[in-house]
Amino acid sequence: MWRLARAGRELALRAGTSGRGLPRTLNGLAVRVDASTRRRFSDDYEQPVAAFLRHHVRPGSEVWNVGANVGSYVLQLGAWVGPEGRVLAFEPNHQAAEGLIENVRLNGLVDRVELVRWAVAETSGTATLYASGVDGMSRIGRPNPALDAPNAISVPVTTLDEVAAQRQRVPSWIVMDIEGWEIAALKSARALLRHSQFVIELHPSAWQWSGHSRADLEALLQEFGLEAVPLTGQADPYEVDGHVYIGRASGG
Repeated sequence: MWRLARAGRELALRAGTSGRGLPRTLNGLAVRVDASTRRRFSDDYEQPVAAFLRHHVRPGSEVWNVGANVGSYVLQLGAWVGPEGRVLAFEPNHQAAEGLIENVRLNGLVDRVELVRWAVAETSGTATLYASGVDGMSRIGRPNPALDAPNAISVPVTTLDEVAAQRQRVPSWIVMDIEGWEIAALKSARALLRHSQFVIELHPSAWQWSGHSRADLEALLQEFGLEAVPLTGQADPYEVDGHVYIGRASGG
């Protein structure tokens, strides 16, 4: 009964907005979003991270958002890069991708946002994604315990360096949140680590099941003279989940 009532409410909300979306404020940015995705948007969505990106992302930049979900960062990035910029949004979950497409349309960003329906990992191929609707906690390889009744979906997988080579483009920034698979994605970006800047949500609590470790990440970053700089107050970003900026190591 609860699910039926919720479904009815969603239909009523969509009908009531007549294709115009619902107004929301996202870290001070006025946006319109599809009713089915409205819970993914808030005025203080990961505010310290958004403030850092807002300060550094320049008009005309190309930014890649890996794990874009329904667009909480895409809509902000699209506004910041301006009409001459480009946002490449990676989202393999079909339901989330459809919500993302609609939110991009509602905010007039179709000219600068491109959707890539691939997951990102260390090697290209296919993988199983465990997803539940438009929830942002979908994961490759193993269901996230925080998800409600996830479905197993076979999705195509690419690497970041392959995408850069195919497009002959190097993004200024890569913003990533892929729920524990981030070390694999970084290993797929050895060329980009020399040129692009990264903001990533690290999930040390999930690295054991993803087959990675703190030592793996530290070794990779050390190879390029980089380190993880906390953006969300973690005392140790290699032990506590949170966002980081991948920057030049102190004294490097």
